[in-house]
Amino acid sequence: MVSQQTGLTAAQKRFYEENGYLVLEGVFGADECERFVEHLEDLHTGRKQLDGFFQQDKYGSRTFNQHLYDPYVLELFIDPRLHRPLADCFGDEPEGVQTMHFYEGSEHPFHQDQYYLPDCMSAWIAMVKVDENNGPLVVQPGSHRRQLITQDDVPMTLLPGETYELQQQNRYFPAVEQLVRDNGVDAVEVMVNAGDVILFDGKLIHGGAKILRPGTRRHALACHYIPYRSENWERDWPRISFDGSRRVHYIPD
Repeated sequence: MVSQQTGLTAAQKRFYEENGYLVLEGVFGADECERFVEHLEDLHTGRKQLDGFFQQDKYGSRTFNQHLYDPYVLELFIDPRLHRPLADCFGDEPEGVQTMHFYEGSEHPFHQDQYYLPDCMSAWIAMVKVDENNGPLVVQPGSHRRQLITQDDVPMTLLPGETYELQQQNRYFPAVEQLVRDNGVDAVEVMVNAGDVILFDGKLIHGGAKILRPGTRRHALACHYIPYRSENWERDWPRISFDGSRRVHYIPD
């Protein structure tokens, strides 16, 4: 169990710094996970209504920034048990900027989160057991210490006749796949239990593993944070501190 007072141990910090990810076991209890799954299943099936709720079918049926309209998700997003471990990884106060809930495994191609959200890192909360059957995360250890593909390398600006999906499929994902080969390190699947949290650096190359039992539920809440001092934030989403305060722009002293 991670202590919100002491945060990460020296060994955990070393593992995170060397590998770019770390599993925190048993951060959330079984009852908390079960209540969350019930809440999301009720929304998913329409048994419960919530203003602002919507789902995307892409990558395993997911919601986007649900914390902005769902107090249940916001509570998890800034749960104090995540605060100290995130601060230890950043060396700075964390601010929450994005959430995504996945109902199923995504089989998402390899990517780096900092391509989309500069300076970010993730806390990926498993609400059910995640293994080869329902699609675990797959990571390339140590890749956070190698090249980060940025939007200067692969511009997000669309070419004539190009959609965002084609930009990703034809330009961005192939560039990351080449980087995976150049790094020369085997990727590993990260198996976790309900209540475990995977912390990972936003430069870490990762994706969704192949699902052996398609359609199997894999409730997971992916939370993204940036350090308080980061000025690489040009979106109008609020940056949310663990005390619940919000701001839109960082203004240097």
